[in-house]
Amino acid sequence: MNKIILTILFSSLLITIPVWAKSDKSSTETTSPTTQEAVKQEKEKQDDLLEKVNKDVVEGMDNVIKAIKLLKEGKDTEALTALQNATGKFDLALAADPELALVPVDGYVSLFDLVTTPDVIEHQIKSVRALLDDGKIQTARELLSTLRDEMEISTVYLPMGTYPDSIKLATKYLVDKKREQAIAILDTTIGSLVTKSASVPLGLVRAKSLIEQASKLDKEKDKEKILNLAKSAREQLEVANLLGYTQQRLDSYIDLKKQIVNLEKEIKGKNVVEKLYEELADSFAELLKKESTPGKK
Repeated sequence: MNKIILTILFSSLLITIPVWAKSDKSSTETTSPTTQEAVKQEKEKQDDLLEKVNKDVVEGMDNVIKAIKLLKEGKDTEALTALQNATGKFDLALAADPELALVPVDGYVSLFDLVTTPDVIEHQIKSVRALLDDGKIQTARELLSTLRDEMEISTVYLPMGTYPDSIKLATKYLVDKKREQAIAILDTTIGSLVTKSASVPLGLVRAKSLIEQASKLDKEKDKEKILNLAKSAREQLEVANLLGYTQQRLDSYIDLKKQIVNLEKEIKGKNVVEKLYEELADSFAELLKKESTPGKK
């Protein structure tokens, strides 16, 4: 979990970042400033989440992993101690909060950064359809694989409803010298961790950033620049739409686009636009919260 992987995937960038790994080195120098900042903020948010989760649960899981490693090395006595320590940590966590269910213990962010425009996407979609009509399925599949522009957030949860009891059972087997049964239980328990994912369209992230930039400019002095930023924001929402990211929350995306269009009209006129910026900021924040919540699609 301490390595950051950068892989070129056709015309897009795929960056896998363990969001809870601590690192002082920047790994996103090849991506756009907007995307860099988005990943940085997401990593910080997930780091904050890790600090807030029950540390006893995390330490308990660490002891289970340690026990499995010790068993593989034939150090059964040390493994038994690690399992007993794990149970102690889980019992402490449940004593403090008997309602604990799924507790986040790990996570990562995968970034697929596609630099494109609505016109280019429409052309690629037509190309894919033509390839499919010609029966060139694999070529079409390769082209489709490049049409991905998202931040995928994956969070790993430990199920406190079953995990601690399984560890107690494995401990009992080990005490009773039933080594193979203990290992089988531990293997099953490790596989019981639950992973939930959410995909955030980077077009939405970029559009939000562009509107934020526009809101900081002087309406009278930088009118043309503000209008260009607003237009770019609309195009980024269209990118998300053409790539199929808006299907689940189409109404929210349509509303955002309408708000941007209204903003452009007001910028061209003489009305005050501060309220429109505030409304847009709230709309972006609400939609991004929905999109980035794992398991809430």
